[in-house]
Amino acid sequence: MKKLINFIVQNVINRLGYNLVEINDAYEGLISPWALLGGESNDELIVFCNENYNSKIIDELIKRHIDQLKLRPDIFVTKIIFVNENNLVSIKNKLDYISERSYVLVNNLNNRVLGYTNGNENIVNIIEYYVNYTIESENKKKEKLKDSSKVTYTIIGINILMYIITAILSGNIIDSDINVLIFLGAKVNFLIAKGEYYRLITCAFLHGGIVHLGLNMYMLYTLGPLVERIYGKIKYICIYILSATTSSLLSYWMSESVSIGASGAIFGLLGAALIFAIKMKERIGKEFVSNIMSVIVVNLVVGISISNVDNFGHIGGLIGGLISSMILWKKVKL
Repeated sequence: MKKLINFIVQNVINRLGYNLVEINDAYEGLISPWALLGGESNDELIVFCNENYNSKIIDELIKRHIDQLKLRPDIFVTKIIFVNENNLVSIKNKLDYISERSYVLVNNLNNRVLGYTNGNENIVNIIEYYVNYTIESENKKKEKLKDSSKVTYTIIGINILMYIITAILSGNIIDSDINVLIFLGAKVNFLIAKGEYYRLITCAFLHGGIVHLGLNMYMLYTLGPLVERIYGKIKYICIYILSATTSSLLSYWMSESVSIGASGAIFGLLGAALIFAIKMKERIGKEFVSNIMSVIVVNLVVGISISNVDNFGHIGGLIGGLISSMILWKKVKL
Protein backbone atom coordinates (compact mmCIF):
# COMPACT_ATOMS: atom_id res chain seq x y z
CA MET A 1 0.00 0.00 0.00
CA LYS A 2 2.75 2.44 0.98
CA LYS A 3 4.68 1.71 -2.22
CA LEU A 4 1.56 2.28 -4.32
CA ILE A 5 0.84 5.61 -2.59
CA ASN A 6 4.41 6.75 -3.28
CA PHE A 7 4.04 5.63 -6.91
CA ILE A 8 0.75 7.53 -7.30
CA VAL A 9 2.25 10.66 -5.74
CA GLN A 10 5.30 10.62 -8.01
CA ASN A 11 3.28 10.03 -11.17
CA VAL A 12 0.50 12.49 -10.42
CA ILE A 13 3.15 15.13 -9.77
CA ASN A 14 5.23 14.28 -12.85
CA ARG A 15 2.44 13.48 -15.33
CA LEU A 16 -0.44 15.66 -14.17
CA GLY A 17 1.51 18.58 -12.70
CA TYR A 18 0.05 18.39 -9.19
CA ASN A 19 1.88 19.63 -6.10
CA LEU A 20 2.53 17.77 -2.88
CA VAL A 21 0.97 19.28 0.26
CA GLU A 22 0.95 18.11 3.84
CA ILE A 23 -2.06 17.66 6.10
CA ASN A 24 -0.65 17.77 9.61
CA ASP A 25 -3.72 16.70 11.56
CA ALA A 26 -3.53 13.15 12.86
CA TYR A 27 -6.67 11.29 11.85
CA GLU A 28 -6.90 7.50 11.57
CA GLY A 29 -9.03 7.67 8.45
CA LEU A 30 -6.16 9.26 6.52
CA ILE A 31 -3.38 6.76 5.76
CA SER A 32 -0.95 9.36 4.48
CA PRO A 33 -0.12 12.85 5.76
CA TRP A 34 0.44 13.87 2.16
CA ALA A 35 -2.14 15.07 -0.32
CA LEU A 36 -1.95 16.18 -3.95
CA LEU A 37 -3.10 19.64 -5.02
CA GLY A 38 -3.72 20.45 -8.66
CA GLY A 39 -6.22 20.77 -11.46
CA GLU A 40 -6.77 23.68 -13.80
CA SER A 41 -6.49 26.25 -11.04
CA ASN A 42 -5.55 24.22 -8.00
CA ASP A 43 -9.21 23.27 -7.63
CA GLU A 44 -8.71 19.58 -6.73
CA LEU A 45 -7.19 17.88 -3.70
CA ILE A 46 -6.41 14.15 -3.70
CA VAL A 47 -6.23 12.45 -0.30
CA PHE A 48 -5.53 8.84 0.71
CA CYS A 49 -7.96 7.14 3.10
CA ASN A 50 -8.89 3.77 4.51
CA GLU A 51 -12.44 2.41 4.58
CA ASN A 52 -12.98 3.69 8.12
CA TYR A 53 -12.64 7.34 7.10
CA ASN A 54 -15.28 9.88 7.97
CA SER A 55 -16.11 12.22 5.12
CA LYS A 56 -17.23 15.06 7.43
CA ILE A 57 -13.99 14.91 9.43
CA ILE A 58 -11.89 15.00 6.27
CA ASP A 59 -13.89 17.96 4.96
CA GLU A 60 -13.30 19.76 8.26
CA LEU A 61 -9.57 19.01 8.07
CA ILE A 62 -9.42 20.49 4.60
CA LYS A 63 -11.37 23.58 5.66
CA ARG A 64 -8.87 24.14 8.47
CA HIS A 65 -6.08 23.98 5.93
CA ILE A 66 -7.66 26.20 3.27
CA ASP A 67 -5.84 29.33 4.34
CA GLN A 68 -2.63 27.54 5.23
CA LEU A 69 -2.53 25.68 1.92
CA LYS A 70 -4.07 28.56 -0.03
CA LEU A 71 -6.93 26.39 -1.21
CA ARG A 72 -10.15 27.54 -2.85
CA PRO A 73 -13.17 27.38 -0.53
CA ASP A 74 -15.03 25.25 -3.10
CA ILE A 75 -12.12 22.87 -3.71
CA PHE A 76 -13.01 19.50 -5.22
CA VAL A 77 -11.84 16.58 -3.09
CA THR A 78 -10.97 13.17 -4.57
CA LYS A 79 -10.51 10.32 -2.11
CA ILE A 80 -8.36 7.30 -2.97
CA ILE A 81 -9.80 4.76 -0.53
CA PHE A 82 -8.05 1.47 0.32
CA VAL A 83 -10.66 -1.10 1.23
CA ASN A 84 -11.21 -4.75 2.02
CA GLU A 85 -12.86 -6.31 -1.02
CA ASN A 86 -15.15 -8.36 1.24
CA ASN A 87 -16.67 -5.10 2.46
CA LEU A 88 -17.08 -3.62 -1.02
CA VAL A 89 -20.89 -3.62 -1.09
CA SER A 90 -21.26 -1.89 2.28
CA ILE A 91 -18.56 0.62 1.38
CA LYS A 92 -20.27 1.51 -1.90
CA ASN A 93 -23.55 1.94 -0.04
CA LYS A 94 -21.76 4.25 2.40
CA LEU A 95 -20.34 6.29 -0.49
CA ASP A 96 -23.77 6.59 -2.09
CA TYR A 97 -25.28 7.56 1.25
CA ILE A 98 -22.86 10.43 1.84
CA SER A 99 -22.94 11.37 -1.89
CA GLU A 100 -19.19 11.26 -2.45
CA ARG A 101 -18.56 13.11 -5.70
CA SER A 102 -15.12 11.70 -6.53
CA TYR A 103 -13.35 8.56 -5.35
CA VAL A 104 -11.21 5.60 -6.39
CA LEU A 105 -11.62 2.32 -4.51
CA VAL A 106 -8.47 0.20 -4.25
CA ASN A 107 -8.11 -3.33 -2.85
CA ASN A 108 -5.82 -3.00 0.16
CA LEU A 109 -4.31 -6.46 -0.45
CA ASN A 110 -3.48 -6.59 -4.15
CA ASN A 111 -3.82 -2.86 -5.08
CA ARG A 112 -6.36 -3.54 -7.82
CA VAL A 113 -8.98 -0.89 -8.61
CA LEU A 114 -12.44 -1.99 -7.44
CA GLY A 115 -14.40 1.03 -8.62
CA TYR A 116 -14.21 4.75 -9.35
CA THR A 117 -16.20 7.77 -10.36
CA ASN A 118 -15.99 9.45 -13.75
CA GLY A 119 -13.10 11.85 -14.19
CA ASN A 120 -10.55 9.72 -12.34
CA GLU A 121 -9.37 7.72 -15.33
CA ASN A 122 -5.85 9.17 -15.11
CA ILE A 123 -5.43 8.00 -11.53
CA VAL A 124 -6.89 4.59 -12.36
CA ASN A 125 -4.46 4.21 -15.26
CA ILE A 126 -1.54 5.03 -12.96
CA ILE A 127 -2.70 2.44 -10.40
CA GLU A 128 -3.30 -0.23 -13.05
CA TYR A 129 0.12 0.45 -14.56
CA TYR A 130 1.67 -0.03 -11.13
CA VAL A 131 -0.20 -3.31 -10.56
CA ASN A 132 0.69 -4.70 -13.98
CA TYR A 133 4.30 -3.57 -13.65
CA THR A 134 4.55 -5.16 -10.20
CA ILE A 135 3.06 -8.45 -11.40
CA GLU A 136 5.35 -8.47 -14.43
CA SER A 137 8.39 -7.74 -12.25
CA GLU A 138 7.45 -10.52 -9.82
CA ASN A 139 6.98 -12.96 -12.70
CA LYS A 140 10.36 -12.00 -14.12
CA LYS A 141 11.97 -12.52 -10.72
CA LYS A 142 10.34 -15.95 -10.41
CA GLU A 143 11.44 -16.90 -13.92
CA LYS A 144 14.94 -15.64 -13.24
CA LEU A 145 15.06 -17.54 -9.95
CA LYS A 146 13.77 -20.67 -11.63
CA ASP A 147 16.27 -20.31 -14.46
CA SER A 148 19.13 -19.68 -12.02
CA SER A 149 18.35 -22.96 -10.22
CA LYS A 150 18.18 -25.29 -13.22
CA VAL A 151 21.38 -27.12 -12.35
CA THR A 152 20.21 -27.75 -8.78
CA TYR A 153 16.87 -29.09 -9.98
CA THR A 154 18.64 -31.26 -12.56
CA ILE A 155 20.90 -32.74 -9.88
CA ILE A 156 17.87 -33.38 -7.66
CA GLY A 157 16.15 -35.06 -10.62
CA ILE A 158 19.15 -37.32 -11.27
CA ASN A 159 19.24 -38.35 -7.59
CA ILE A 160 15.52 -39.14 -7.60
CA LEU A 161 15.82 -41.08 -10.86
CA MET A 162 18.70 -43.13 -9.47
CA TYR A 163 16.71 -43.84 -6.33
CA ILE A 164 13.73 -45.04 -8.40
CA ILE A 165 16.06 -47.40 -10.28
CA THR A 166 17.57 -48.54 -6.97
CA ALA A 167 14.11 -49.12 -5.47
CA ILE A 168 12.96 -51.16 -8.49
CA LEU A 169 16.06 -53.34 -8.44
CA SER A 170 15.88 -53.67 -4.65
CA GLY A 171 12.17 -54.48 -4.69
CA ASN A 172 11.79 -52.03 -1.81
CA ILE A 173 10.93 -48.33 -1.96
CA ILE A 174 11.86 -47.64 1.69
CA ASP A 175 15.35 -49.19 1.96
CA SER A 176 17.96 -49.92 -0.68
CA ASP A 177 19.64 -53.29 -1.09
CA ILE A 178 23.41 -53.00 -0.47
CA ASN A 179 24.17 -55.32 -3.39
CA VAL A 180 22.11 -53.12 -5.73
CA LEU A 181 23.96 -50.02 -4.48
CA ILE A 182 27.31 -51.71 -5.15
CA PHE A 183 26.11 -52.74 -8.61
CA LEU A 184 25.03 -49.17 -9.41
CA GLY A 185 28.30 -47.52 -8.30
CA ALA A 186 28.64 -47.21 -4.53
CA LYS A 187 32.05 -46.38 -3.05
CA VAL A 188 33.68 -49.74 -2.45
CA ASN A 189 37.40 -49.43 -1.70
CA PHE A 190 38.72 -52.63 -3.22
CA LEU A 191 36.76 -52.05 -6.44
CA ILE A 192 38.12 -48.50 -6.71
CA ALA A 193 41.61 -49.88 -6.10
CA LYS A 194 41.03 -52.26 -9.01
CA GLY A 195 40.43 -49.27 -11.30
CA GLU A 196 36.69 -48.50 -10.98
CA TYR A 197 37.37 -44.82 -10.32
CA TYR A 198 33.96 -43.77 -11.57
CA ARG A 199 32.63 -44.89 -8.18
CA LEU A 200 34.15 -41.75 -6.65
CA ILE A 201 31.40 -39.81 -8.47
CA THR A 202 28.54 -42.27 -8.94
CA CYS A 203 28.30 -42.95 -5.21
CA ALA A 204 27.21 -39.32 -4.71
CA PHE A 205 23.99 -40.01 -6.66
CA LEU A 206 22.91 -43.09 -4.69
CA HIS A 207 21.01 -43.28 -1.41
CA GLY A 208 20.37 -45.96 1.16
CA GLY A 209 16.69 -45.23 1.76
CA ILE A 210 13.81 -42.85 1.22
CA VAL A 211 14.62 -40.89 4.40
CA HIS A 212 18.28 -40.57 3.39
CA LEU A 213 17.23 -39.29 -0.03
CA GLY A 214 14.62 -36.90 1.39
CA LEU A 215 16.99 -35.27 3.88
CA ASN A 216 19.75 -34.78 1.33
CA MET A 217 17.42 -33.46 -1.39
CA TYR A 218 15.84 -31.03 1.07
CA MET A 219 19.29 -29.69 1.96
CA LEU A 220 20.20 -29.45 -1.72
CA TYR A 221 16.92 -27.72 -2.57
CA THR A 222 17.49 -25.20 0.23
CA LEU A 223 21.17 -24.49 -0.31
CA GLY A 224 21.80 -25.26 -3.97
CA PRO A 225 19.94 -22.33 -5.61
CA LEU A 226 21.83 -19.82 -3.43
CA VAL A 227 25.26 -21.20 -4.38
CA GLU A 228 24.19 -21.57 -8.02
CA ARG A 229 23.14 -17.90 -8.23
CA ILE A 230 26.34 -16.73 -6.55
CA TYR A 231 28.86 -18.71 -8.57
CA GLY A 232 26.97 -19.34 -11.80
CA LYS A 233 26.07 -22.65 -13.39
CA ILE A 234 29.51 -23.77 -14.64
CA LYS A 235 31.35 -22.94 -11.41
CA TYR A 236 28.51 -24.46 -9.42
CA ILE A 237 28.84 -27.75 -11.31
CA CYS A 238 32.62 -27.67 -10.76
CA ILE A 239 32.19 -27.07 -7.02
CA TYR A 240 29.60 -29.83 -6.73
CA ILE A 241 31.58 -32.45 -8.66
CA LEU A 242 34.90 -31.58 -6.99
CA SER A 243 33.28 -31.68 -3.56
CA ALA A 244 31.70 -35.05 -4.31
CA THR A 245 35.10 -36.33 -5.47
CA THR A 246 37.08 -35.07 -2.47
CA SER A 247 34.35 -36.48 -0.23
CA SER A 248 34.80 -39.92 -1.77
CA LEU A 249 38.60 -39.66 -1.75
CA LEU A 250 38.86 -38.86 1.97
CA SER A 251 36.34 -41.60 2.72
CA TYR A 252 38.38 -43.99 0.55
CA TRP A 253 41.58 -43.17 2.41
CA MET A 254 40.10 -43.16 5.92
CA SER A 255 37.21 -45.64 5.88
CA GLU A 256 36.71 -49.17 4.57
CA SER A 257 32.91 -48.90 4.69
CA VAL A 258 30.71 -48.87 1.61
CA SER A 259 29.61 -45.26 1.15
CA ILE A 260 26.84 -43.53 -0.79
CA GLY A 261 24.94 -40.24 -0.70
CA ALA A 262 24.97 -36.61 -1.82
CA SER A 263 25.82 -35.24 1.63
CA GLY A 264 29.55 -34.87 0.86
CA ALA A 265 28.78 -32.67 -2.17
CA ILE A 266 26.23 -30.73 -0.09
CA PHE A 267 28.91 -30.07 2.54
CA GLY A 268 30.97 -28.73 -0.34
CA LEU A 269 28.17 -26.27 -1.14
CA LEU A 270 28.20 -25.21 2.52
CA GLY A 271 31.93 -24.56 2.13
CA ALA A 272 31.25 -22.46 -0.98
CA ALA A 273 28.56 -20.51 0.90
CA LEU A 274 31.04 -19.91 3.73
CA ILE A 275 33.64 -18.51 1.33
CA PHE A 276 31.00 -16.19 -0.12
CA ALA A 277 29.97 -15.07 3.39
CA ILE A 278 33.59 -14.35 4.37
CA LYS A 279 34.44 -12.52 1.14
CA MET A 280 31.28 -10.42 1.27
CA LYS A 281 30.97 -9.90 5.03
CA GLU A 282 31.38 -6.13 4.71
CA ARG A 283 28.35 -5.97 2.42
CA ILE A 284 26.07 -8.65 3.86
CA GLY A 285 27.19 -8.55 7.50
CA LYS A 286 29.17 -10.93 9.71
CA GLU A 287 25.98 -12.59 10.96
CA PHE A 288 25.72 -14.61 7.75
CA VAL A 289 29.21 -16.01 8.39
CA SER A 290 28.11 -17.10 11.86
CA ASN A 291 24.95 -18.68 10.49
CA ILE A 292 26.82 -20.74 7.90
CA MET A 293 29.42 -21.80 10.47
CA SER A 294 26.65 -22.86 12.82
CA VAL A 295 25.00 -24.99 10.13
CA ILE A 296 28.32 -26.67 9.31
CA VAL A 297 29.18 -27.39 12.95
CA VAL A 298 25.70 -28.69 13.78
CA ASN A 299 25.67 -31.02 10.78
CA LEU A 300 29.15 -32.35 11.59
CA VAL A 301 28.15 -32.96 15.22
CA VAL A 302 24.94 -34.69 14.17
CA GLY A 303 26.91 -36.85 11.74
CA ILE A 304 29.39 -37.87 14.46
CA SER A 305 26.60 -38.74 16.88
CA ILE A 306 24.76 -41.04 14.44
CA SER A 307 26.08 -44.46 13.46
CA ASN A 308 26.62 -45.48 9.83
CA VAL A 309 27.29 -41.89 8.77
CA ASP A 310 30.37 -41.29 6.62
CA ASN A 311 31.84 -38.35 8.52
CA PHE A 312 35.09 -38.52 6.55
CA GLY A 313 32.98 -38.03 3.43
CA HIS A 314 31.37 -34.94 4.99
CA ILE A 315 34.73 -33.46 5.95
CA GLY A 316 36.21 -34.29 2.56
CA GLY A 317 33.30 -32.62 0.78
CA LEU A 318 33.62 -29.53 2.97
CA ILE A 319 37.35 -29.29 2.21
CA GLY A 320 36.67 -29.71 -1.52
CA GLY A 321 34.01 -27.00 -1.46
CA LEU A 322 36.25 -24.56 0.41
CA ILE A 323 39.23 -25.09 -1.90
CA SER A 324 37.32 -25.11 -5.20
CA SER A 325 35.24 -22.03 -4.33
CA MET A 326 38.34 -20.10 -3.24
CA ILE A 327 39.97 -20.91 -6.57
CA LEU A 328 36.86 -19.93 -8.53
CA TRP A 329 35.94 -16.90 -6.41
CA LYS A 330 38.09 -14.33 -8.19
CA LYS A 331 36.02 -14.83 -11.31
CA VAL A 332 32.65 -14.56 -9.57
CA LYS A 333 30.53 -11.64 -10.81
CA LEU A 334 27.85 -10.38 -8.37
